[in-house]
Amino acid sequence: MELTEKRIVPAKEIDVQFARDEGEGFESVDDWHEAHERFFGRPIHEDTPIVAVRFRLVERL
Repeated sequence: MELTEKRIVPAKEIDVQFARDEGEGFESVDDWHEAHERFFGRPIHEDTPIVAVRFRLVERL
C-alpha cells in the first residue's frame, strides 16, 4: 500500500466521491456519516476533524 494523500478536513468537506472511494458501499455522504457515527459511538458534527486518507494498492499478497 502506498499513501497518496492525507489531509485533515472538517466533516462537512467529505464529499460523495470520498465516501464512495472508501469502499464500504456508501452511495451518499449521509450513508458515510451515519455509518461512522455508529462505528465511533458518538456524533460527528460539521466541524469534527476527519483524517481523510487515500492510498493505492501496489501489491496484492
